[in-house]
Amino acid sequence: MPQTLSTIAITDIDMVRPSIWSRIGARLGARHFDRLVMAGTSPQPGSPLEVHMERLASREHRELLASELRRRGTAVLCDRVMSALPSRKNAPAVWDAADLIERVEKRLLARRGVSLRGVARLRRLLTDWNGPLRHRGAGDLCSELRAVLVAL
Repeated sequence: MPQTLSTIAITDIDMVRPSIWSRIGARLGARHFDRLVMAGTSPQPGSPLEVHMERLASREHRELLASELRRRGTAVLCDRVMSALPSRKNAPAVWDAADLIERVEKRLLARRGVSLRGVARLRRLLTDWNGPLRHRGAGDLCSELRAVLVAL
């Protein structure tokens, strides 16, 4: 029986899909895997780290991160402007941070690829409970965003 083109294509393609346990592990250990990506660790095939790295590289995930950065960054900058005393408002710092947020967002949404280390660093910034994107968080938002931009 002769093989048709469709049967050859189906039988010859090796569809390797990560196991459900790898996908669950990638979701549950995302913070840990972000640290590993930032350190430059190379993944084993089919491992949760590989699944996490594939998610970081996906266009959908980058769009989600860009919208989250825009939402939270805007909220933080508005809080800083509205809560500061009129004599203590630091308008240039707010404008710099707004510009950096926009540049990071444009870089994430660009058609060309981004560095996984940069995406992992942005995820770490967004999930830092004491970081500059929190209402009373510590740290310099501009320097963190510059580091993310360089890593991207």
